[in-house]
Amino acid sequence: MKRTKAIIDCDPGHDDAVAILLAARHFDLLGVTTVGGNAPAWQVTENALRVLELIGRPEVPVARGAAEPIIGSLPRAGERVHGATGLDGAELPRGSNRVITRGAVEFLVDTVMANAGTVVIATGPLTNVALAMRVEPRLAKSIARLSIMGGSATWGNVTAAAEFNAWADPEAAHIVFSSGARITMCGLDLTRQAAVGAETIARFRAAGTRTASVVADLLEHYRASAERVYGTPTVPLHDPCAVAALAAPELFELTEAHVAVELRGEETRGMTVVDHRYIGASEELRRSAGAPEPNCRLATKVDAGGLFRLIEEALAACP
Repeated sequence: MKRTKAIIDCDPGHDDAVAILLAARHFDLLGVTTVGGNAPAWQVTENALRVLELIGRPEVPVARGAAEPIIGSLPRAGERVHGATGLDGAELPRGSNRVITRGAVEFLVDTVMANAGTVVIATGPLTNVALAMRVEPRLAKSIARLSIMGGSATWGNVTAAAEFNAWADPEAAHIVFSSGARITMCGLDLTRQAAVGAETIARFRAAGTRTASVVADLLEHYRASAERVYGTPTVPLHDPCAVAALAAPELFELTEAHVAVELRGEETRGMTVVDHRYIGASEELRRSAGAPEPNCRLATKVDAGGLFRLIEEALAACP
């Protein structure tokens, strides 16, 4: 069976590492583009190369992307749980491949426009995707589906209102959600349903491969860091949700919704404002009320057990 072509735009990141291995398992992975987020751009690029080496896919191209958001500078909030390297907790093999000469924006534009039906999975700040849409106005409609881990339909994590990826570059998020792209949004209220504790991490380790052992070490460090910072014994696997929403949509409940990104609020900058008033309403009712048209599929529920089984299977298939 022919697999869907995909690019993952990410900032590895413990949960990004799991997202990469899941994407490599379920898609024809055309490339990985990196963006500063959980750690600086140079560091997450090195992390991406190492993750691909670990899972036996060093041939996948890696393109380095934006080091800073469109406005301002990159916040360093990710270090609290991901550590200074972004992937603290285990030693990953050095990548045998090198970063390609094309930057992430050019790679996204060239690859999507040359490969009809390509999906993009974005699990970091949306800077690369937004800049690519500005460079090539046809890009938004050319992406078959853009699955985003970012935002929240309820409350935030880095602030009371905002989730990290949207907060790290609100202008980029605004560009993307206003672009007309076919978006699936996996926000915090969804990804928090996919939290792992020591028992689930032990199940991942039991897959028995070298990759499974390293990933389990990474996730145990991630879980312990989250417990230290937030006082919780489990940690959400945020980014794999954005992969699974396309690879196994039967695991999710989705609804059409309109999402706007707050750019000006002193307390709410970076908030993804979900218009709950008209979720499920008919087109006629929305029009009569002057409501905005839905601009994304909002994932509201996930079968966490099904997601964890996908991850176990991917780990077992790795070297």
